Amino acid sequence: MNAATFQYINDLADQVILEYDISIPIIDIDSIVQRIGGKVEEKDDMDILCDGTIKKDGVASFSIAVSPYLSSFGRTSTIAHELGHLFLHMGYQTDWECWKKQDESVYRRFGTSAQEDQASEFAAALLMPRDQFAEALEKFICGDRVDMTKVAQYLNVSPAAAVNRGRVLGYL
Repeated sequence: MNAATFQYINDLADQVILEYDISIPIIDIDSIVQRIGGKVEEKDDMDILCDGTIKKDGVASFSIAVSPYLSSFGRTSTIAHELGHLFLHMGYQTDWECWKKQDESVYRRFGTSAQEDQASEFAAALLMPRDQFAEALEKFICGDRVDMTKVAQYLNVSPAAAVNRGRVLGYL
């Protein structure tokens, strides 16, 4: 992903946070999905290789399906990833023409592609915005090290996600 795309995705996540008055850390992502205009449902018959999907459900609504077997961190991350598809690739609230063209197509969290990488970056930027991430790093400095487990707990993400975000942002 080039620097311009990275910046666009992070800026878009910041705009979504402001527009929908999302508090960081995100504790209840389902209520955020409802506020945005969608719903989350757990489906135990999902493909074993797919954690979540998103599809348009009418003129101004959408639904996200997630596996009930995900950890709480995995569930939150999957939903945030699907929101990335919603705003970046489906055009919801960002590109009316693109949104109108959406049909019953389903976006899946599966495999690797430019769209999957972009949706994953959106999820990281939504769950761990740059400024709040930097504040968490400062808050949990222990001597000359940062306790990334505490950073992750504070931001309500997995330790692996917090470490990866720190690397991507150039802090680690």
